[in-house]
Amino acid sequence: MAETKRGTKHDKIAKERAEVFKAVYGVSTFGTFNKKTKEVTPNSVLELFMQDYKRYRNKGINKILTLYRDYSYAIFFMYSPSSIRNNLVAFKNIIKALGGKYMANALEVFTIENIYKPLRKENIEEKRELKEKVRAGETESQNTDPQVVVSEINKLKEILETRSYNVAKNQKEEQVRAYYIVALLGLATGRRFTELMKTLEIRKRGRKVTFSGLLKGSNKEIEGHIIGLTYQEVKKYLKELRAWARTEDMAESEVNSKYARVFNNAMKRLGFTNVKALRHNYSVAGSQLFKKEGEGLEDTITRILGHREVFTSALNYA
Repeated sequence: MAETKRGTKHDKIAKERAEVFKAVYGVSTFGTFNKKTKEVTPNSVLELFMQDYKRYRNKGINKILTLYRDYSYAIFFMYSPSSIRNNLVAFKNIIKALGGKYMANALEVFTIENIYKPLRKENIEEKRELKEKVRAGETESQNTDPQVVVSEINKLKEILETRSYNVAKNQKEEQVRAYYIVALLGLATGRRFTELMKTLEIRKRGRKVTFSGLLKGSNKEIEGHIIGLTYQEVKKYLKELRAWARTEDMAESEVNSKYARVFNNAMKRLGFTNVKALRHNYSVAGSQLFKKEGEGLEDTITRILGHREVFTSALNYA
């Protein structure tokens, strides 16, 4: 029954989005951009943007600013940090694909820092107060014992190592095991759901571990910090999870559409709000376990999560 309600809510939001896009842009979908073919979904917001950018890309910064203003509603539509970023990436991919004399200006305008300016202005005092609390160590992160997260990791690991799963004969038990693995790896590495399911690459570099295949932030290889597991254990569980999900030949969007909702529901049964909550819990523990001398708390979170903007880390994970 709960799934039905959530499904209904999701359908309602999708319908409202279509109605709004129809009213504002004359089309009913946001659309997708294929980086390989450089094509967009027909009759979509992104198709309109592509057409307009082709006209404006060689006509100066004022035209680029006009373009940003005309499509800012689509960027901000869901008014949450994750959807704003995803929408922004789609626009930037089109800009990069089409180039133009003023491409550099367009990429400068369509940045996450520029996007967040209205958010800061909307409640700048509250945002400033939050950042000051983070710096002063007065947030929940600073006061939460990281051993709580370590204890949860150990509990999940024990379940996976001691519970008998006859995976060859019971597909349901195999799927339940996958839920536990995602919870374990999310708490231990802080990586996003699709990264765990498909894109994350973990390597040993002497005494250090590195993460690559990151989907957001800098998209570069970062120093990987692991809580409660060894490098070999992380590799082992990643291999098992992906073998079960068969994500090797799937696109990232397919992984998300096929598995994200069911895993989010499963995390609720395991005591977490959703898959993203695992990343938050990781940042709570990691901000204390991996803090370098002289480093601010928000900077530690930014570094271990692989973010590019400190503001994003402070706002969402502190």
